[in-house]
Amino acid sequence: MESDSVSELFPLFNTATPETIEWFLSVSEKQNYPPNSLLVSKEDWGKDVIFIVSGWVNICALSRDQEITLDILAEGDYFGEIAVLDDFPPLTRVISLSDVQLLKISAQRFLQMLFKDPQLQHRMLQLTIQRVRHLYRRLKSSSQSTERILIKTLMDLGKRYGKTTDKGIEILKVPTQCLATMIGVDAIAIETMLEKLRKNHLIEIDTNNQTLSLPSLKQLQHFSKQL
Repeated sequence: MESDSVSELFPLFNTATPETIEWFLSVSEKQNYPPNSLLVSKEDWGKDVIFIVSGWVNICALSRDQEITLDILAEGDYFGEIAVLDDFPPLTRVISLSDVQLLKISAQRFLQMLFKDPQLQHRMLQLTIQRVRHLYRRLKSSSQSTERILIKTLMDLGKRYGKTTDKGIEILKVPTQCLATMIGVDAIAIETMLEKLRKNHLIEIDTNNQTLSLPSLKQLQHFSKQL
């Protein structure tokens, strides 16, 4: 991977110096995994910071023997930095939802990188604030109808990670069970709501490629307001 590609792909490195990016590439380890691979277990937190070059991952936790999706991350994002900075690691794990390509940097080298480049520290603080704001919006919308929460979840994934195609904004067709536990309803309800959106031409599902397209975010938002 070239230095220019790193700064374009990862918002964290938008303001990093070329020397910082070169050093990051020299000490990070490239890894590839198929879908449903355990990327980080509860015991692994705090050892590395992991950057997603391509693919989608599920941040999840076990609750009463059920796996609960806490968040879904994709290309350009990263995880593990909080556990490196905090002595109390999260009781979660990370599982790939698709083929993924990762760049992994050890905790010690990640901290060295932060100390070397003050701009990187500032940028990470900005992105952390954005994550907190994102979490706040999710919590604030939890009292709304499940249909509206589902639509907001799909729109959020589209805005954060979607790719523009001739069908609109394309995202992964997230497994129904992941969406169900993330929103707090059963999987059958999610399937019913997705089918309703499909019949209203607000989403298109490609089961062969496991993708979901959002033809118009504006129309989807308008539909949501009518619920």
